[in-house]
Amino acid sequence: MVPAVSRGVTGAREAALRALERAADERVFLREALHAVFAESSLDVRDRALATQLATGAVRHRRTLRCVLSHVRDKGAPASRIQPSLLAILELGAFQLLFLERVPDYAAVSEAAEAARRASRGPGAGRKAAGFVNGVLRGVGRLIVGRRPEGRPARDALPHPEGGVVLLGAAVLPDPEADRVAFLGAAYSMPDWLVGRWLQTYGVVAAEGMLRWSNRRPRTFARANPMFHLAPGEHAGGAVPGPRAGCLDISGLDPARLESLLADGSLTIQDPSAMAAVEALAPKPGETVIDLCASPGTKTTQILEAMGGQGRIVACDRTPEKLQPLRRALAARGVVGATICLADDLAAAVPPSGFDAALVDVPCSNTGVLARRVEARWRLRPEDLEELPRIQGELLAKAAGLVRPGGRLVYSTCSLEPEENAGVVAAFERAHPEWRLTASEQVLPAADRDGAFWALLVRAG
Repeated sequence: MVPAVSRGVTGAREAALRALERAADERVFLREALHAVFAESSLDVRDRALATQLATGAVRHRRTLRCVLSHVRDKGAPASRIQPSLLAILELGAFQLLFLERVPDYAAVSEAAEAARRASRGPGAGRKAAGFVNGVLRGVGRLIVGRRPEGRPARDALPHPEGGVVLLGAAVLPDPEADRVAFLGAAYSMPDWLVGRWLQTYGVVAAEGMLRWSNRRPRTFARANPMFHLAPGEHAGGAVPGPRAGCLDISGLDPARLESLLADGSLTIQDPSAMAAVEALAPKPGETVIDLCASPGTKTTQILEAMGGQGRIVACDRTPEKLQPLRRALAARGVVGATICLADDLAAAVPPSGFDAALVDVPCSNTGVLARRVEARWRLRPEDLEELPRIQGELLAKAAGLVRPGGRLVYSTCSLEPEENAGVVAAFERAHPEWRLTASEQVLPAADRDGAFWALLVRAG
């Protein structure tokens, strides 16, 4: 069992480090590791938020941080050669020094050195490790010469996730004249192959905007449940209207108030771009609707709310583990008019004439939500974009076969890749001439939204 974590800024840093170690050792997602560490600690809500910011920031900016660490090491030795436990400590420390003003530099360095001392075993090893970490991070501190609230990245200017650039005293990033892809990949902490794809697909200006917004600390949005008819001001405590109707920016909402509103079903955490798919489907009271890839239930509950609780929804997914969060989401709202089943057991739940509407929110590369799913950029491989469209096309065809003549479906992803979006839809239309695309939208990530795609198709009557 992971030892108890102390409170305060030091405790938040310890929690972040242990979550990073746990994610690496147990090969789990960082959010799962953070939840496990928080369950074993006494950290309050604010310290948990700091620990999350530290851990996700270190993973999100990993490539940039390693460029900086390699530069300040003796002879510029690659950071990847550093002992993994010490490298994680250095990345957390460097992230704080470069991008997190709330933690004083001296505290970030001393806490990192102490963490290195505790992590090392053997006679004199702790002192040696602490000295190494102290020296490297002090070198990072000396390299930083200021911050400019506006500006573009350069070899000696790192893009700051909150805007502007961090000015350095030396050229750290690759030469953009020699290799633009490598420069942008190092500046925005992205794999070169993905940067190259975005440049080719979207052009320099749009691609750099996508890179920038994929590195921001994302704001938190929620969908207000229209069935609860909350009075104006009832979300008091920091929530403000979001960019879509029925959407609230709850980034500043009092944590205790937020917990209460989430628990009783008044609010559901959901990004504005993710709301668009169900809005396009426009489920109506009394209809029968299938949500084919329903876990964790965010869009399932949105469909139910849109129907005012009057209608029937069948929500399914591929494994029992996937159904657990779906059941919890519906139970928290007291929903009784929904059928939950495994995808393999779906046949018994299909109405004789077919469903009126279907939502097919397929598994995808997640390239539109890289700011939130911080490991996705490092897990995704080019060959995944050959396999994923095949799976997505099969799911789309399966859903289409369950919809009655004259019915409709929405296909959606949180991807920015044409092969997963317009490409899948076009291939489906060619194979199923009875279906017609009537509307679609590719949303690029920005300050107030993630990236997403949806397409509305109608079956001939």
